[in-house]
Amino acid sequence: MRQSYIMFTKEILQKSKIPHHTLRKKDILFREDQRATQLFYLLEGEITIYNTDSEGKEFLINRVNDHHFLGEPPFLLGERYPANALITSETAVIYSFTDELFNTFMVSNPDLLIRFTREIAKKAFEKTIKLKSIVHQCPHERILNFLKNHKRSLGLEPETKTIIEVTRKEMANSIGLAVETVIRTVKKMEREQKIELINHKIYF
Repeated sequence: MRQSYIMFTKEILQKSKIPHHTLRKKDILFREDQRATQLFYLLEGEITIYNTDSEGKEFLINRVNDHHFLGEPPFLLGERYPANALITSETAVIYSFTDELFNTFMVSNPDLLIRFTREIAKKAFEKTIKLKSIVHQCPHERILNFLKNHKRSLGLEPETKTIIEVTRKEMANSIGLAVETVIRTVKKMEREQKIELINHKIYF
C-alpha cells in the first residue's frame, strides 16, 4: 500500500486561506512551456507528468500522488514548466500558491519551509541517481534502479517486496529504453531470479 508523506495538512492550508480547486480525470493542470506563475500542492489524487516529442509521442516522467508538490523549480525561478501535468485519478484536489501567497505562507510557517527545502533536495537527489542510471548502466541495471527508486517513492524499505504498478511502456519511457528491450530484459531477470512476475506484473 502506498504511504503518503504529509507535507502540508488540509487544516493549515485552509487556515492560511490558500485557494484550492477540484479537477477531474484527463484535465490538464499545466502544459509544457507554459509560464509557471503558480506552485501546486496535490492534496488528494494522482497526476501524471510527461513530455511530448515533435511527433506527439508521450514520455512518462513521473506520477505524483497525495501530498506532493508540482512545478517547484520553474515556479521559484520564474521559468516555464518543462513538462505537462495530466489528472489521472477520477478527481484531484489541488491547492495553488501565487508568489505572494507562497512567501507569506512560508514566512508564517518556518518549520514547513524546512520541510519544503528538504523535499526539493530529495527530488534533486533522485533525479541525479536516475540520470546516472540512464547514462552509465546496462538495461537490467537501469530496471533494477528504477524498481528501487519506485519503492523509495512509495515509502517502502529496500527489503520490502511489492507489486510494481507500472507498465512496461511507462518504465521504458522513464529509463530511456525501447519497450521491447524492457520486456526482453524483464523476462531474463525473472529467469535469473532477480525479480518475480505475478500475473505479468513485477514483484520486487
